[in-house]
Amino acid sequence: MHTYPSSPQCHLLPGGLCVLIEPLPHMRSVSVGCFVGVGAGHEERHESGIAHFIEHMLFKGAQRHPSPKLIADAIEGIGGILDAYTSFESTVYYAKVADIYFDRAIDVLSDMLTAPRFDPLDVEKERRVIAEELHQTEDTPSELVHLLLDAAMWGDQPLGRDIAGSEETIAGLTVEQIVAFWRMHYTRRNMVISIAGHVDPQRALDAVAAAFDTLPEGAPGVFLPSKPPLPGPALTLRCDDNEQGNFCIGFRGVAYTDPDRRALLALDTVVGSGPSSRLFQAIREERGLAYNIGSYSREHHDTGKWVVFGSVEPPNLRECLATVMAELRRVRNEGITADELAQVKEQVKGGILLSLEDTWAIASRNGAHQLRYGRVIPIEQVVAEVETVSREDVLRVAQRVVRDEHLHMAVIGPYDDAADLKELLTVEQSA
Repeated sequence: MHTYPSSPQCHLLPGGLCVLIEPLPHMRSVSVGCFVGVGAGHEERHESGIAHFIEHMLFKGAQRHPSPKLIADAIEGIGGILDAYTSFESTVYYAKVADIYFDRAIDVLSDMLTAPRFDPLDVEKERRVIAEELHQTEDTPSELVHLLLDAAMWGDQPLGRDIAGSEETIAGLTVEQIVAFWRMHYTRRNMVISIAGHVDPQRALDAVAAAFDTLPEGAPGVFLPSKPPLPGPALTLRCDDNEQGNFCIGFRGVAYTDPDRRALLALDTVVGSGPSSRLFQAIREERGLAYNIGSYSREHHDTGKWVVFGSVEPPNLRECLATVMAELRRVRNEGITADELAQVKEQVKGGILLSLEDTWAIASRNGAHQLRYGRVIPIEQVVAEVETVSREDVLRVAQRVVRDEHLHMAVIGPYDDAADLKELLTVEQSA
């Protein structure tokens, strides 16, 4: 009989600020994450990249730590980690410190989130920094090909845009616009504070209540509704004279509340997740066609995507893609074997438990779940849902997802013959 970690304590402070605390007395660290319910999925076209811009600006200085160096020194100077990221659905700021520095982590994060300076000179400097970030992605085909796929697949909506925005939208953001967006979204009812580690729960709760006292109540963020992906099968080819051919193949996936999400997890794991997957074995081990090959699933509030990706020596692209398409047809027609399903279930269980050995991993899981689902889904429930997945479920989700009408392919490399690649674009019949 497996035993799993307990769920965190959930507290709702006045005004709607949710605080999750998971005491881990055997640890020597404590992690604090501030999960703000705003990301690329909340942005209109003209403000694309604003959530990510604000993430950058909150590291430029705040009331009690008025410079980037003072912010960094406050945590890194005690051996801790301070970082942040912006996604489609949220912006997350976190600190991981030794337990004796818990108060310092709360002080720095609350200062950044509640009293940022937004100095106009810093805004202009960061505008240039983000432009360089965008240029760096343009110069990295293995990253750019994923954005190329998103733009081709989803078109003019948040799912089709870079989370960092574009040079045009970043250039157009005003200081007033940035501050107004921060005021609207950085509020009690749109934030979750998640704490995990060696900490006294009551003391932690009191510290959060005092530190975030000035946050306005506000309201939860509202996602822009997603439009369906553009019809397929379709190919987007960018001719680029580099030493690798990079490709992404995308299909419409499932939302994070969809009953099929565990079956898609099983499908993804068997087809392309890790060295034991079908694609890794067929393309890297058996044929030696590619070093980098894999797949991933992304679930959002009302839709999702499933993506197969790889990088190959340019002459190997066609054979590699033909092999990928053959594997996709096989899983669509036959599903997975009983042995593969049994292995997936053990893999998922083991992966979940291994991922919870770190205080930030635990705080991150708790905060993300609370923001998404309004509760932290117990690990026992996730395992039970995975255990109930059948071969029939995986076959059904394969036939739901792996379809020509949802098929998009993006390719970057030294290729100019789109017609040759378009011949491969089918998963519903033999090429």
